[in-house]
Amino acid sequence: MPKIERFEDLRCWKKARELTSAVYDLIKASGLSNDYRLRDQLTGAAVSTMSNIAEGFARYNKKDFIRFLDYAQSSAAEVKSLSYVVLDQDVGHRERVEEIQEDSEGCQRMILSLLKHVRSTIPDSSREVNEPTVPYDTDGGFKSKWSLPDQHVDIDSLPEME
Repeated sequence: MPKIERFEDLRCWKKARELTSAVYDLIKASGLSNDYRLRDQLTGAAVSTMSNIAEGFARYNKKDFIRFLDYAQSSAAEVKSLSYVVLDQDVGHRERVEEIQEDSEGCQRMILSLLKHVRSTIPDSSREVNEPTVPYDTDGGFKSKWSLPDQHVDIDSLPEME
């Protein structure tokens, strides 16, 4: 299996890109270009799907990646939901709209699969939030760890630093 080094390597991003292209093609081919609200909502949801995958991939930690994958999968669901509005408006292109619905559902499944995989790689202990430790002590030397005091410290009562 090839190593994933860029968001463009992710199959779900590629699928989201195809979905976005299909949505734009539908807009061009139908009378939806004049329905500004629906057009903008539909294209926005499609673009959001692929953009959130990319943005999450570029984040510093896995929890952020998971959060953005969740945004992406919900945007794919939004594309599917909005496609029903297109069908209800009877603008034609029923087959193309149904393909978009299938593509959005497939994209959502792929994103959720990646989300579950990434979530499974996070050890339970890393789900706890801990303050970072700093290797420095008040004697001017370095220690392996220090922790925050249990009580509030009055900054004015601390000795002056030289």
